[in-house]
Amino acid sequence: MKKILLTILVSATLLSCKEAADSSKSADQNPLSGTFTERDDKAKTMYNNLTLFAKADFSYVKETLSADFKLKNAGDTAVAASGHEGVIAYWQQLHTLFKDMSFSEGRVHTFYLNNGEVYTAYFGELTATGKHTNKTFISPVQIWDKWEGDKMISQMDMVDTKKIFDEVAAAPAPPAPATK
Repeated sequence: MKKILLTILVSATLLSCKEAADSSKSADQNPLSGTFTERDDKAKTMYNNLTLFAKADFSYVKETLSADFKLKNAGDTAVAASGHEGVIAYWQQLHTLFKDMSFSEGRVHTFYLNNGEVYTAYFGELTATGKHTNKTFISPVQIWDKWEGDKMISQMDMVDTKKIFDEVAAAPAPPAPATK
């Protein structure tokens, strides 16, 4: 009986190893498979951009973002901002709502997919204080940048937008347009 159980156990182990080897071969051929690193130049560029953004310094935009760069938020399918001037205006608006912005060290990885796509992603926390509510909040955040060559062509932000909407609601209403 022990020999039969041992034979079954050895057979199952060998079969399991073969399936794992077959699985890794198909993963190498999967266009959405690939490799990732956290220490490449793209990861360093992204983290540097986050640090500058937190200080409302957008000097990096023309150097690292493509001219037709598109920004989206995970809660919406529409493009929130595009182009250099569009994203700068959008980000400046965030800075009219919040002060003392900072990003945790978090993790920054660059993903090189087998289909040629390259993404750099930040996984961490955003801390900011509302200029109108004076409430400080900490929110988990993910930011995904897609690259073509040495330029970021798009970004997807995943952050708790409720905190942003709360600050927008607390902001004074813009003045009504003058009538003649």
